[in-house]
Amino acid sequence: MWYQAQPWGEILCGMWNKGRDGLDLGSLIIVLAAVLVAASIGCVPSRSPAPELRRTVIAPSATPTPMLPYTPPSDCSHMPLGGFKDVWRDEQVYPRLGCAAAPVEAVTGTETYLCDGTHTLWLSEKRLFVVIPVWPQAWRFVADESNLPAGVSVMEAPAAPSQLCFPISGRHGWLARLLYPDSPEELRARTSETAFEGAIQQFERGWLVWNGNVCFVLFEDSTWTMF
Repeated sequence: MWYQAQPWGEILCGMWNKGRDGLDLGSLIIVLAAVLVAASIGCVPSRSPAPELRRTVIAPSATPTPMLPYTPPSDCSHMPLGGFKDVWRDEQVYPRLGCAAAPVEAVTGTETYLCDGTHTLWLSEKRLFVVIPVWPQAWRFVADESNLPAGVSVMEAPAAPSQLCFPISGRHGWLARLLYPDSPEELRARTSETAFEGAIQQFERGWLVWNGNVCFVLFEDSTWTMF
């Protein structure tokens, strides 16, 4: 067919010539309208196929294993009571301390702080000192071999000390001389010697000591903490 092989310009010119040779004006207008419609259709941009929608599948995250509540054993031959039980049940304490190896014992004594911060506690019933240096230094027991009677006067701080620390005396003075035999400057105290009423309990791998105020956890590897 002629309109498939010829460009639109040639088709229009041919139609114009034919119109002059005898094609009536109405037919020419109809043909021109058809040509314009066909041309406008050809100008519409072709639509590319819609891209395939891809569904992103998010794999569910692995469900974490639930943590079982921490529960120390209930079948120890001796069970701590009261505040000792609360401390012993702590997840940082029981695994290192183990079960109680003996019943809790009430103790009385005195305590003071040396000038370097060392906390010394004298347990009257056991004739024993507990020496707790500034953390993380190692704690230790020291047997009281001072031969001082149980009722010896406690050491008191001067009424108006000229310095932060003052010369130490009494039972804790004996201990200070034992701890620092070559350091006379260390033979001083920071606080008065005060009395306390507390408790002590031995465990498989250490001790709990309460001075009526705080509980010391003394592990057998010489480390310690307090609650």
